[in-house]
Parts: sequence; structure tokens; C-alpha cells
Amino acid sequence: MKKTQISHPRIEDQKHYKKIGKLRKAIATHIGRKSADIYIDENHLKHILLRHKSELAKIGFTPETFLNFVLNGFNRIYKGKRDALVLVVWNGVPKVAVIELNLALKKEFYEVLTAFIRTKSMFKKENLLWQKK
Repeated sequence: MKKTQISHPRIEDQKHYKKIGKLRKAIATHIGRKSADIYIDENHLKHILLRHKSELAKIGFTPETFLNFVLNGFNRIYKGKRDALVLVVWNGVPKVAVIELNLALKKEFYEVLTAFIRTKSMFKKENLLWQKK
């Protein structure tokens, strides 16, 4: 039997959106944000494929496996541009894995805007909202 993807009830064109995670309540409360599901639409996935596929492939990821890696392993959250959240897997190497989220549909869920690799130095001046202890 084929597993169907449960989506958000207010997304009109649900076949173009996929639920891929959730910002847990404890973390959301700590950073003063809403706990909500995380979705990606096919246009943002296409953006990641077009702009970041080769850099992700160099470290052994497809865009889908990279999204899963970050959503299940992020250990820092930074404040992004225009109130976005930047989920980061901070580790012992000079580069970090990043997903940028923004609240969507009247702030009912988070939507992945992009996913990429960046150097740690790019976060020196950014506002750290949460760090896993």
C-alpha cells in the first residue's frame, strides 16, 4: 500500500508541498517562535537542485538527504534575514550545513527557502538564537 503524505490542511495545492519536519515546542519556546511543521514546496526544492546540487554532491548528499540530515541534526539556530530562521549543523570542520526557514501561510507553518553549505566564519556576526547543550 502506498504511503500518502499528510500535508497542511490550508495548503491549497498540496501535491506541490511536502512535510519534512517540525520545529519542536521546547526549541520554539526558547527562541520565542511558534512550534510548527516544516514543509518544502517543489519550487524551493528545484532551487536547491539548480543552485546547490553540486556542492552537496561533493560531500555525499542529494538535496533530499541533506535536508533530512540538517532537520534531524541541527544544533544551532541563527536569526536570518527578514525574520527567517537558519538551522545549522555545527561540527568540527570549517564548513557547516544550513537550512533557511521562513513562516508561511499566515504564519501557520515553516517553509524551507534554501539549503546550502557555508563556512563557520560567515556566522561570526549573526545572532545566535539557540544552541544545543
